[in-house]
Amino acid sequence: MHFSLSHSGGGVLLAFAASPVGVDLQRVPNLKVADRVADLLTAEERQELAAHDVLTRPTAFARVWTRKEAYLKGLGMGLGRAPSLDYLGAGEAPVSPAGWCVRDVTAGSGYAAAVAVRLEEVDTI
Repeated sequence: MHFSLSHSGGGVLLAFAASPVGVDLQRVPNLKVADRVADLLTAEERQELAAHDVLTRPTAFARVWTRKEAYLKGLGMGLGRAPSLDYLGAGEAPVSPAGWCVRDVTAGSGYAAAVAVRLEEVDTI
């Protein structure tokens, strides 16, 4: 059994799975923080964020950041692995790395959340 835990503000997110799993929950940051931390993302993710106006960019940033942290937690590395190494996308739908399923999780107003679970190979007989 694998599990992951994340908390932010008064919210908590837990995941349990038969394979490695990661979750992340974050408050949507202000624009200044979003723009500063976006420098840690892939070039493609930064371009996608730059296409957003100042009102929607913090939410888009929170979306990609929670996907990124959930995936990195699932890998067992967390932020010990550079966030710029893996593209997960800043668009409405996440991009799942090979062998993984990444999904956004509804977390309430002012929050973003995501879960990433490694897909297990199924033996065929």
